[in-house]
Amino acid sequence: MSRIPGLIWENWVKPLAVYVAIWAGFRYWLDFANKQSIVFALLFGACYLGIKELNKKTGKAEDFIPYRVSITLRNARGLLFKYNLLKTEEEWKQLCESIKDTSVLRRGFNFTVLSLSKQGLPHLTWLDDYKAFRAGMPSFEVPLEGLELLSELPLISKWSPNLYFGFLHGKGHGYTIALCVRDEWWEKNKTPETEKTAIENEYPRGSVYLTVGTLPYGEIGMDYTARRQDRKAELTKLGWTIKDFHEPEVPAWDRFEVQNEYFSISQQDCEMDR
Repeated sequence: MSRIPGLIWENWVKPLAVYVAIWAGFRYWLDFANKQSIVFALLFGACYLGIKELNKKTGKAEDFIPYRVSITLRNARGLLFKYNLLKTEEEWKQLCESIKDTSVLRRGFNFTVLSLSKQGLPHLTWLDDYKAFRAGMPSFEVPLEGLELLSELPLISKWSPNLYFGFLHGKGHGYTIALCVRDEWWEKNKTPETEKTAIENEYPRGSVYLTVGTLPYGEIGMDYTARRQDRKAELTKLGWTIKDFHEPEVPAWDRFEVQNEYFSISQQDCEMDR
């Protein structure tokens, strides 16, 4: 509620005052007719406010430094065994021998934030792994290449679970990290331990998202200050530990990094020379 007066001032009172001041100048100082003064007030007021807003955005753009985010599986074995995606050591050994370097199980997610929205959130991103641009907040879903499961319905076939990262699924407490599996498989393979996992059904696809981690929104882009949040407190609540790396002699090597039981997420500025 405390932000409402400020928003009213910036978006309504202040612009109206500009238009009135310009109208009064043309009407009483330059002695224009009332209709002409109104037209000039609307024209010059719109130009002034537009240029002011452009300068504000340009200033923000000049301050912004693109940064690269890497999300990697630091304990793939533990995650896959816990959710019954693997059941024996032999299966784990075969997976390690067969997966390619391009699999998300090895390289994880990697993307670069190139610009921010008006709200200061990631807007334009470059998907490093797929050499493609994407607009909007981060939201990615890729198959666990190399891991194949059998489906009996409607026909016997192989399928791969997906790994998801983004804001579209979950309870809205942060970016969700989830496994996406087929619902009939989940019903057969969940255990007393994993059935407590927060899930989200995707009925049209016959899939279910199993939340295996939640990252505070403030971590991507490090905008905790704008959110009036304490980084350590927010991360601790969601099971993350800070593992930042700082090199005083080579600032370009600095990176922000957090880890939980299964994942490691790091981000680093793309600007090498400061």
